Amino acid sequence: MKSGLLRFCLVLVSIVAFATIAIGLENSAGIPFAFTFRVACACICLYFVIQVGADYPGQRWPKIAFLIALMLNVSLFFSPLANLPASKGDILFFAAPDAAIVLGARAITYPVSNDHQRAVRQQMIVGLILALAFCAMILSIMLMPAPDAD
Repeated sequence: MKSGLLRFCLVLVSIVAFATIAIGLENSAGIPFAFTFRVACACICLYFVIQVGADYPGQRWPKIAFLIALMLNVSLFFSPLANLPASKGDILFFAAPDAAIVLGARAITYPVSNDHQRAVRQQMIVGLILALAFCAMILSIMLMPAPDAD
C-alpha cells in the first residue's frame, strides 16, 4: 500500500513538473506546449519499448524494434498530425504504432518447434493484424478535418 501511494505521488509530482517546464519553455523560448507534450509522449512510449527489450536480454529483436519505433516516432513529428493542437489522445500517436512494431518484431522472431509454439505465433500474428487495424483507424480519425461549425 505504501509503495503504491508513493508511486502515485511521484507520478503526480512528475506531471506537475512537466507541465511547469513545458509552460516555461513556451513562455520563455517560444517552444509550443503541444510539441513538448508530444516529445514527452514519444519518450514515454520508447521507454516502454526499452522495458520490453529488457525482458529479453541477449536477443536482437528488441533493439531492432526500438530503432524502428524511434524512426516512426521521429517521422510522426513531420506528418500532418504534428500540426494538430495538443490533446489527451496524443499518446496514441506513438503508443499504437510502437505496440504494433514490438508485437511484429516478436512474432517474426518467435521460435517455433512444436504445435503449441505455432499456435502462440499464430495468435501473435492475429494480434498484430488487429493492432495495425486499430492503428490505422486511430491515425485516420486524427487526420480527418474538423466539421464546419454551420
